[in-house]
Amino acid sequence: MPRFGFCGGSYQSEIPLADLQSSINFYPEATENPGSRTSMILLPTPGLSLYATLIGPSVRGSYVINGRTFKVSGTHLYELGAGGVVTDYGGNPGTANNNIVDDGNPAVMVAGGTDSGQYPGQLAIASGGSLTVFSLASNTFKAITGAPVNVLMVEFQDGFFVALTAGNTFQASQVEDATTWSGLSVSNVSVYSDALLSIISDHRFLWVFGGKRAVAYYTSGGALFPFDVVNGGFVEMGILAQFSPARVNNTIYWLAGDERGESVVVRANGFMPQRVSDHGFEYWMQSQKVGITDAVGWGTREEGHNFYHLWFRAANATWTLDTDLGLWHQRSSLIAGAPSAHLSRCHSYNFGLHLVGDRTSGKVYAMNSSYLTDNGAAIIRTRIGPTISKESQWIFINEFQVDVETGLGPIPALTDALGNPRDPYMMFQYSGDFGKTWGNQRMIACGQAGNYRIRAVDRRLGKWRSFTPKVTVSDPIFWKIADAYYNGTQEAQERLAKQFAKVT
Repeated sequence: MPRFGFCGGSYQSEIPLADLQSSINFYPEATENPGSRTSMILLPTPGLSLYATLIGPSVRGSYVINGRTFKVSGTHLYELGAGGVVTDYGGNPGTANNNIVDDGNPAVMVAGGTDSGQYPGQLAIASGGSLTVFSLASNTFKAITGAPVNVLMVEFQDGFFVALTAGNTFQASQVEDATTWSGLSVSNVSVYSDALLSIISDHRFLWVFGGKRAVAYYTSGGALFPFDVVNGGFVEMGILAQFSPARVNNTIYWLAGDERGESVVVRANGFMPQRVSDHGFEYWMQSQKVGITDAVGWGTREEGHNFYHLWFRAANATWTLDTDLGLWHQRSSLIAGAPSAHLSRCHSYNFGLHLVGDRTSGKVYAMNSSYLTDNGAAIIRTRIGPTISKESQWIFINEFQVDVETGLGPIPALTDALGNPRDPYMMFQYSGDFGKTWGNQRMIACGQAGNYRIRAVDRRLGKWRSFTPKVTVSDPIFWKIADAYYNGTQEAQERLAKQFAKVT
């Protein structure tokens, strides 16, 4: 039976007749050995296990410094220790311009400065328009002199904390001190006229984004303002989603936009934005009537893959880019029994664990491929493969087989409704109209533990002009797909044009 490149990322064209592939909670991996049986495989996205429970409607920020892990949930700052130990530092309530405000947006944290001889000694938190400073030496909140107001974001570069404010300015702190701000160390971007939306520091360049343009600054050490524009650091593309920038794979990624049209996802290649979204993903973004300016981005590195994640809050979806492979996939979680955006909204790595904050509660999860559920909830994994078609001629599909590793059922075995041991199952569905409608699910057994020779195969599938397979799994096992095959025969002769081409 011939292979047909079943494994891949999500790419749903505006014209389904061209392509309607989808990978949900599966991500593609290229095999790096030239002698491998197949060039691309599908692996399951990691599951979640409860690590700690915080107070608050959502875990909005994460930061790791000196081996310490901090999270912001609601209006409180927490520190997580090994084994899930939680320390609640509160939020310095009632202190003017110095308390954590929960506006639902990400809480942006950065560490630096000195405090009581400790370096880095201060953790600055920008949340809900306010700036809060926490001493890493005394574990207390610090009063701020000359605190900037209406703070959108905060960064740290070369000894200076930098606050971006809603007044279309960005302001630098005193050297190594987030508690002291001079009203003189303030600047506006003069090289473009956009409202300032976002900042991020990377490779000792401070990127300042407007809606249509961006510019990079370096630390010049000026007497009044310590930053100046990098020669050649002007970018003719701005930012669409304020909280989308993230450092991934030794550069920055963001959801970009300008006055010329629809949004794209780009990475910084020097000072040249390089498009990394594809037309399928861009069509999805364009079709979201609720808007996508609320997207939140972050990066992870999982089993050697450098991932850039985008959570679209209003659109209730999470898209992930493998930045090495250049392919997108989707991640989702079951919320009240319905597929929704993935539970995670922020990330940190410490204690050898990926720790992600829950967007729907104060829970923090450890994220790992060894976890086969999302904190006990089933993970629905779906792959829609390429369409098989012979230029709309009839094809008889005798067999369709998914080359999946079988015999991986758990011990003790899964049970059916009567309590009897059962196999883990794949659900096969097929479409003859390019995904507009799907046939009934066909349950395909994949072998209890040790039954490695069973094949995930379906037979007698009939006659098709186009054949699009969809595979869905939900049983808690480590699903690994190498490819898929079909055994079909073509009834009609080739077109005369093709016959003549062969003769010539």
